[in-house]
Amino acid sequence: MKAIKLNCHSAVESEENNCHFWTDGKLVYYERNNVPLKNAHPEQMRCWGNFAYDDKRFFLQNKLLRGVSPKGFMILNHSFAKTNSHVITENGCVKINPDSIVRTLDDGAWYGSFELASYGYIRIDNSVWYHAHWNDGLTKLTSVNVRHFTSLQDGVLGIDDERVYAFGKIVAGASAKDFRKVFDSIYCGYYISNGKLFFEGRKVREASAEMSIYIPDEAIKAKKNIRLLVCDNRYFVGEDEVSYDIFERWLNNYK
Repeated sequence: MKAIKLNCHSAVESEENNCHFWTDGKLVYYERNNVPLKNAHPEQMRCWGNFAYDDKRFFLQNKLLRGVSPKGFMILNHSFAKTNSHVITENGCVKINPDSIVRTLDDGAWYGSFELASYGYIRIDNSVWYHAHWNDGLTKLTSVNVRHFTSLQDGVLGIDDERVYAFGKIVAGASAKDFRKVFDSIYCGYYISNGKLFFEGRKVREASAEMSIYIPDEAIKAKKNIRLLVCDNRYFVGEDEVSYDIFERWLNNYK
């Protein structure tokens, strides 16, 4: 991934080319918004996702991010970029020092969505942060053991030596000590911990060694968003128990 020059010349053309910025040759615009980026020269601007920058200014959509230096701009993954002064996401910025240690902990993509979306964990010096696309923004994890924290690479789950995190928040009732996924895949958000069955950040039901668990082969083979589970002949979509008719309708999405 890298930033590109402006190469679209109308809002329609930018939409067709999945680029959010365009120029009429004199001014730079964001999508169909008719307010041009302030003091943005089309030949100097570079863009990536909802970001655009030149050698002096940095924009999120058509808004100038004051205090954010564009120098040293680098795309880190689907969720995060950085400059010499900040780590940047679509929902917030974290100020850093030039010598800060910044390390992404996954590829910044949520595989629990039918469409790839920007979600993920990053370590900045001695803190861990989580980015959620259009939801809770940029969140600093609380009570986390930074040295032991691991992202599970699905854009949602992470664990340290004690806690389980989903979407950057501690999962109540779950423990990292006996954590195990129902199916070992980045597409599956079901897991068992502390005698409970969870889906992402929510409890589904109490768990036991005797219960039978089944994930349909169609969902496994599709390599996308496994939200279907059969447990003790009861049907679940995400954390919700449903009738077989609803379960079957969801199953048809994987065929």
